[in-house]
Amino acid sequence: MDPRHLVQLAAILEHGSISQASRHLHLTQPTLTHNMQALEAQAGGKLFERSRFGVRSTPLGELLAREGRAISRRLKDAAETTARHRSGLRSTVRLGTGPLIGAALLPGLAQELLQRHPHAHLTLQSDRPHLLVDQLIDGRHDLVIAPSWLERPPAGIERFLMIEDDLGVFCGEAHPLAAGGVLSPSATDGIKWISMGSASPFDQPVREMLGEAGIHTPATEITVLGEVFMLMRLLMQGRHLAVLPHFPLRLLRPMFPLRELALPARPQPRHTYLWCRAALLEDPALVAVKDTILAHARSA
Repeated sequence: MDPRHLVQLAAILEHGSISQASRHLHLTQPTLTHNMQALEAQAGGKLFERSRFGVRSTPLGELLAREGRAISRRLKDAAETTARHRSGLRSTVRLGTGPLIGAALLPGLAQELLQRHPHAHLTLQSDRPHLLVDQLIDGRHDLVIAPSWLERPPAGIERFLMIEDDLGVFCGEAHPLAAGGVLSPSATDGIKWISMGSASPFDQPVREMLGEAGIHTPATEITVLGEVFMLMRLLMQGRHLAVLPHFPLRLLRPMFPLRELALPARPQPRHTYLWCRAALLEDPALVAVKDTILAHARSA
């Protein structure tokens, strides 16, 4: 397959019509139509369906468009790398991180990475962990710092244990339960909770831990997605509880002095890993960055 045809397919599905995609790609409509016919012949099936509302992808078309989008991103990355090289920066490290571990670890880690690798350029993105791993598979990151909910990483992905951690229940110092420092089933009537994710793969361990403590239906009043400072400020108001990992909370304590409530249950593990695509481990420069990140986490 011609990779340009995959990029063109992605553009057609993004813009919703061949005519709009042809203008975006600076191609004539007959040329674009011919290229899609060639791609359908090679793929062995229809890539999209036409209607009076535009085009709609088929399952096969969406799979190939995903590859086209990945090619477009890599071309854009290559252009940015070339521009940075002209300015004296020889490599770019694209690092994705979960919001809580990122807020706690990245300020110091970024400084150390730039000191040890002075010609590197860092691109940092915060997102929900399970989305970051999907983005890593798509080639949007080189490395990802995030917990794991999988027994083993996806094909082509490697992960390295960064931080052994577990979960606790936290609240602001003004919360009614903060003075006693204990969370018991009898004290949770009317208590409101904040969740860090909705329908995420980490929900089940949290429910199991709270259920073991006799708290079977925590009343989640607020869900915060991908934004840690909003979560921490809300907790500081003293009206809610939240289940959070210990390691980042320890690093963030000078800014957000939350209280942990003792829980009559075994803490659920929530280890943090460094994820990367296996093929990138053949690059000595990336391996050096990986080792710097792991060493920094151990000393934090």
